[in-house]
Amino acid sequence: MNKPFIAIEGPIGVGKSSLTHKISQTFNYYEENEIINENPFLSDFYDDISKWSFQTEMFFLCNRYKQAQDIAKINQGVVSDYHIYKNRIFARNTLNESEFDKFNRIFNILTEDLELPNMIIFLDADLDVLKRRIAKRNRSFEHQIEDSYLLNLKKDYLSFYETLKNDGANVILIDTSDLDFVQNESDYQLILNQIKPMIGDIKYE
Repeated sequence: MNKPFIAIEGPIGVGKSSLTHKISQTFNYYEENEIINENPFLSDFYDDISKWSFQTEMFFLCNRYKQAQDIAKINQGVVSDYHIYKNRIFARNTLNESEFDKFNRIFNILTEDLELPNMIIFLDADLDVLKRRIAKRNRSFEHQIEDSYLLNLKKDYLSFYETLKNDGANVILIDTSDLDFVQNESDYQLILNQIKPMIGDIKYE
């Protein structure tokens, strides 16, 4: 049977990587983290989104494709701090129609036979909370993120969640605005109590 493969998703700053790490430790799952700092176009992207978005998204897509191939070879459970579909969400927000059409065709070819997550945890938070968390981690290239960009990402992730939920996928949405699951163990336990039934639905032998 398919191994447990969890993806943690949500807008920038919501806590995906932190929750991924804690879940990997709790269940002894392989931890997969997306490549961020290695993207040579990212700083330029936030300086001029329209100019550098195609290069940025193609770099991410190619790296995520390679990571997905590596994940397929892993026998233990996996928890990832992204779903490759996020590339389409970000690309839809940043590329013009012609660029997005090209990107989407490449995306569909690369992902048609990939092993994809069989459960997705969507995290959300209020805009002010996202901005505080982004400021706290102090990545220089994120200082110029506009509120409208974050709000669009929030909207698109919620739409992705609703689509998967309506299709019967194994998904859950957790609002983390009032949760600090990194520093507060009781908050983390609240999240665990919500996701354990999801993991129980995945049989692996």
